[in-house]
Amino acid sequence: MNLLKDRRGVARIIEAFLASILIISCLYLVPISTISKDSTVSLASKAQNALLSLDNNGHLATLIDEQNWTALKDCVASTLPLTSWFNLTVFDKDMNCINPFPISNAGLVSDKIVSVNYVCASQSSTYKIYTLRLQLSGVGLS
Repeated sequence: MNLLKDRRGVARIIEAFLASILIISCLYLVPISTISKDSTVSLASKAQNALLSLDNNGHLATLIDEQNWTALKDCVASTLPLTSWFNLTVFDKDMNCINPFPISNAGLVSDKIVSVNYVCASQSSTYKIYTLRLQLSGVGLS
């Protein structure tokens, strides 16, 4: 009879049940990548697609002409998944690095790195050609 009157125990059980549901749902929602043979192809296509989408109407070359490295970093980061690491290097026509500091989002997350080169041209009156090298790595790859 005393157990029915003690509501604190019932509240603790409900609290533990809700906490376990919360933990299980968080584990379910976290993306878990599997290791596959096509992982390098997938990473390379993600990198290439990111650069292609950013180069709409010469946007990449405009950011490089303005030397707006922070905006360039933010643009690249916004087109890639949150579980990926990237490093972008910008070269001039003689393959001299022109960005003064690394354009990267964080530390390396995997040993598997894909490097993609992309050529873009400035649409300004000084017409310059740039080569962008995007290195990309993702969580769950080895």
